[in-house]
Amino acid sequence: MSIKRFFSFADNTITDAFKSNLTLRGTGSNAGNSDILEVFSIYGGASSGSLERSRALINFDVSKIKAARTAGTIAASGSTKFVFRLFNAEH
Repeated sequence: MSIKRFFSFADNTITDAFKSNLTLRGTGSNAGNSDILEVFSIYGGASSGSLERSRALINFDVSKIKAARTAGTIAASGSTKFVFRLFNAEH
């Protein structure tokens, strides 16, 4: 069994978290130049019912994966296992 690696070429974290004043949301933020992707959910930070969330967007060049399948570098559909590896960054 061989391993073929595909790397993402773009990523970003989008969030609706509150700014430091806990009244305005930081919806205009752009974390695309960050070293890490942050995924979180904070309940009750600004008030008893407030909810703050973030999502990570990761973009892969699917045409490279498709070309590898066409070239026979990757086995046919149904006999291939794709594994998405993420790591926890200590903070």
